[in-house]
Amino acid sequence: MFHFLRTTHRWIGITASIFLLVIASTGFLLATKDTFGWVKPPTHEGAEVEGLRQVVSLDHAAESAFALGIEELKTRDDIERIDYRPGKNVFKIVTHRGYHEVQVCGRTGEILNVARRVDQIAEDIHDMSFFSERLKLYGLPIVAILLFCLGLTGICIYFVPVIRRWKYNRSKK
Repeated sequence: MFHFLRTTHRWIGITASIFLLVIASTGFLLATKDTFGWVKPPTHEGAEVEGLRQVVSLDHAAESAFALGIEELKTRDDIERIDYRPGKNVFKIVTHRGYHEVQVCGRTGEILNVARRVDQIAEDIHDMSFFSERLKLYGLPIVAILLFCLGLTGICIYFVPVIRRWKYNRSKK
């Protein structure tokens, strides 16, 4: 029984460690994305406005981004999201594919920055959707079960010799 636990623990550990290395490395990038400028592009400042009435429309901001001619950003369907940052008066337009981010001035509609979102790539790798949607839906729960089993077998491997020694010492008395 003890040999079976150790063998099971070893193989679960080897299998889970592959996923853990991927999750840990991308998790580090996600945890420090605001620290390193190459992971997530810094937010540029748009021209100041006195009120929200001076802010360009979403349509105008999107049209400015479309005018750049980025292959992955041609139509409304290519946009994953548009964030507006009122503190800096800037629109962030993020693409579904290609991991592009276009920053548009909220007052003038001018392009402030175009960059790749490494944090989006890291997030997709982190949740396994980069590889396949099935791996995200079914693989990650299996990895969670494997990690649970790894913990259980590790506890058993640790405590079985402790309990055996305790019983042996108790029987000697």
